[in-house]
Amino acid sequence: PEFTMLEAYASCWDYEDLMVCVENLFEYLAKELYGTTKIPALHPKDGTPIEIDLKAPWKRMTMAGSLQKYADLNFEEMTDEECREKLLETEEYAPAELAEMTRGMLLVELFESFVEQHLVQPHHIFDHPIETTPLCKPHRAEEQKKKGIIERFESFILGSEMCNAYSELNDPVLQRDLMLAQAEKRLAGEEGDKGEIPPVDEEFLEAVAQGMPPAGGLGIGVDRLVMLLTQAHSIRDVLFFPMMKPQNE
Repeated sequence: PEFTMLEAYASCWDYEDLMVCVENLFEYLAKELYGTTKIPALHPKDGTPIEIDLKAPWKRMTMAGSLQKYADLNFEEMTDEECREKLLETEEYAPAELAEMTRGMLLVELFESFVEQHLVQPHHIFDHPIETTPLCKPHRAEEQKKKGIIERFESFILGSEMCNAYSELNDPVLQRDLMLAQAEKRLAGEEGDKGEIPPVDEEFLEAVAQGMPPAGGLGIGVDRLVMLLTQAHSIRDVLFFPMMKPQNE
């Protein structure tokens, strides 16, 4: 496999509980391997030797807040057009591509272009726009919910995503509505290949309707975690079955 993922779910947990879980796991692994929470690494930008401190608690920022801190961009006050103009400065986007992006996706693209590279020490970036994970639980705060914010976070170290987690949606009515909306977008060509309509998972919806408790779901990139803990410079060095060239090449 080219990518190994560890998934975990916990009933009666939410995304805040999972942040603590991730911190405790990484801190435990560092202590077991190095006897300390500080591990050696190379800075992703220039390769200089640095120390990564995995001791809890990690820095926590909303996605919009991280833009303010690391890029001096006040997303709440920026218009959609100003967001597009800022992204055009990177010369990585076509105007037509940006014109089709919703406000939530503009936030994500700004984050990836101007913030990710600065997240060298451990960070949790939380409160993502609903466009990133439409089947996640909406934010509990009504003001954030109205803005289309969901209870999701990603953990970053050395400028790379290490974990992805969110509060699971356990409302069967809302779950069905979102699945149908996703199918309509797929039919319109907004998600994946046009015309490919994923069937609504009736068995899953029935299970949720029977009384799914509040729950949190977590995914950890095992390969990147092993790279971090072993100071590997390439993901090929830690894959169980990396793609290999024939010996005569």
